[in-house]
Amino acid sequence: MEVALTNHPEDKKRLLAALNGFAQANQLPAVVVRAADLALEEHLANVMNYAYDDPRPHQIRVRLAVEQGHLLIEVEDDGKPFNPLQASEVDTSVPLEQKPIGGLGIHLMRRFMDELHYRREGNRNVLGMRKRLDPPAT
Repeated sequence: MEVALTNHPEDKKRLLAALNGFAQANQLPAVVVRAADLALEEHLANVMNYAYDDPRPHQIRVRLAVEQGHLLIEVEDDGKPFNPLQASEVDTSVPLEQKPIGGLGIHLMRRFMDELHYRREGNRNVLGMRKRLDPPAT
């Protein structure tokens, strides 16, 4: 499934509705849906707030699929080149009031999802995320 959004924050509501419909149709576990929702919220906030130097509408495409026991998410935007995976790890031992601004959303995405990957295709950023549908065997 693909959802086309603009870089306006109110479009995130449409994505949440689409994610919930997709989750119901594919019987995704609630824990997987929550992780996907939180990771998408963090990533889209970064894209919408920092990727563009102009106020005009830009299209952001979000693709959802289920393959081989995983939820696959791909977010594509035409913003400035930015690989979130190159961001430094956040030092979670530092008290919140002493933390520098930025990076926490990327930290949370790394924790919510099992895998993240990034590529630049032409003038587009493409961030892929993967989440196992079943917890790993212990």
